[in-house]
Amino acid sequence: MRRADAPPSFFSAPMRTHEKYPVLAAIAVCLLTVVFLWSTRSVLSPILVGGLLFYLLTEMKDFELARKLRTGIGIILGVWILANAQGIVVPFLIAFVLAYLFNPMVDFFERRRWPRLVGVTVVFAVLFGGLGFLAVLVIPDLVREIQDLIVRLPRMIQGAISLAHQHLPKLFGVLQIDYAKVEEDFLVRRYPAKVEELMIGFLRGLSGMGTWLTRLLNVILIPVLTFYFLKDYGRMKSGLIGYVPRRYKSLANFYFWRSNRIVGGYLRGQLIVCAVVGVLTWFGLFLFRNPYAVMIGIVTGILNIVPYVGLYVSLGVALLSSPFSPHPLWAALQIAGVFLVVQSLEAWVISPKIVGDRVGLHPVVVIFSILIFSRFLGFWGLLLAVPVAALLNFMINEWNRHRNWKEMLAEKKQSSKT
Repeated sequence: MRRADAPPSFFSAPMRTHEKYPVLAAIAVCLLTVVFLWSTRSVLSPILVGGLLFYLLTEMKDFELARKLRTGIGIILGVWILANAQGIVVPFLIAFVLAYLFNPMVDFFERRRWPRLVGVTVVFAVLFGGLGFLAVLVIPDLVREIQDLIVRLPRMIQGAISLAHQHLPKLFGVLQIDYAKVEEDFLVRRYPAKVEELMIGFLRGLSGMGTWLTRLLNVILIPVLTFYFLKDYGRMKSGLIGYVPRRYKSLANFYFWRSNRIVGGYLRGQLIVCAVVGVLTWFGLFLFRNPYAVMIGIVTGILNIVPYVGLYVSLGVALLSSPFSPHPLWAALQIAGVFLVVQSLEAWVISPKIVGDRVGLHPVVVIFSILIFSRFLGFWGLLLAVPVAALLNFMINEWNRHRNWKEMLAEKKQSSKT
């Protein structure tokens, strides 16, 4: 029998390489995996590679780093799928948001012991009936205003060009700028290129009729999806809460309630405020017999969903319509007066009563969040900036409160020991 301290014999079992050099074996496997993936890159996709990595990291669940990598890869893969399948996902997201916004109306009927299906049907009937009534009431006047604007626009452009030719040379002479050179550079070089670019874009739009068919399909699909989401909203919420561990369920319910109060309350209230502001703007301009009252009212109501920024944009758009009126200066004063009155009512009466202080954000923070979100998310960033910023503010406050609570407990334990 060989002693424990005896040197290994020739016939003793050799130590495996991966047991002797585990790091080198891991590096070799990683390098071979990279070479293999690079060699087969023409047939690979992020879904396949991400799924493979997710599976391999699942087998290494005992390591903390592997668990964090798996979570990160899952998030990146999910975002990639959503970005590349947005044409399919967007109708579902819009339908879910609509169901989320109108769910309190269905809950109202359900609390009065109406069957949920009946409540959803009543809500849909009221919504479609209201939209149909508004369409019959508004669309004829809107079409007439647009047609009138199209007829007057060429004359306005010609008049603006004549005024430019009449007054700009004098202004450029005072500023010591060669007007002939500027005119040649704009009219001869840039203007035809811009017209050609617009025509190419128009032809591309005609060739892309498939996108219009897709949008038509979405118009049909979104109400159907909204109906089913509304019908099963309670079950979907219970299903999501069901994934939360039992010891965190009460905390999850609190955070869901609070988030719903911030985001849902703000969005629903803001939609009501936008409708009221649009109607009041239309009514004020209608009293002054403004020829574009309906169009300005609709634009103002839509843009009012963006706080602060929407006001100035809609006011600028409305003032652009004043030159098309018989008395441009008087029309501009009327528009400015109506905006001043309506926005004062919105700031001091309508919004405090309907929206209240649900977001609790400083105006500077609101404007900053709108600019940041619109930079990265475009149009959707304008809509989501304020509620998401309010939600982040709530989470930061909760984290700060929890930290202060833990520090207070630690101080109490320390004082009790002394």
